[in-house]
Amino acid sequence: MNCPRCKTALTPKIYEANIEVDTCATCGGLWLDKGELERIEETIEHDYSASLSAPENVVARTYEMANQSARADIDCPKCAKKMTKTECHPASLIMVDLCASCAGIWLERGEIQALETYYERLRQEERKEAKRGFFGSLRGLFG
Repeated sequence: MNCPRCKTALTPKIYEANIEVDTCATCGGLWLDKGELERIEETIEHDYSASLSAPENVVARTYEMANQSARADIDCPKCAKKMTKTECHPASLIMVDLCASCAGIWLERGEIQALETYYERLRQEERKEAKRGFFGSLRGLFG
């Protein structure tokens, strides 16, 4: 397979949890086969605590998403069909290229780290909500 951006041969690499992804040494892009992004989302191996402690720069992410939306469409490196640009998760502000035919995903340089940080922020919010719910229940019992 070749990179859909710069046409360099993609190199298989273990990302985490024995998930093999294909990377471009030239542009830093990343190809994920169907289901690999979900497996990465469920795995916590990389430490993004520094990113999580910094305030989110929503303006910069919105600007980057707009730039990516304006880029030319690319062909899927696996099946050669046109890929569709889409926001990876609602309100994530992370644009990815998705192949409707084989369900593969192309990520530009840095997007996997942005997605993992986004997933970790979601997990933090879920823990906070669960904690609020637990203590709210206690207050109801004893308050």
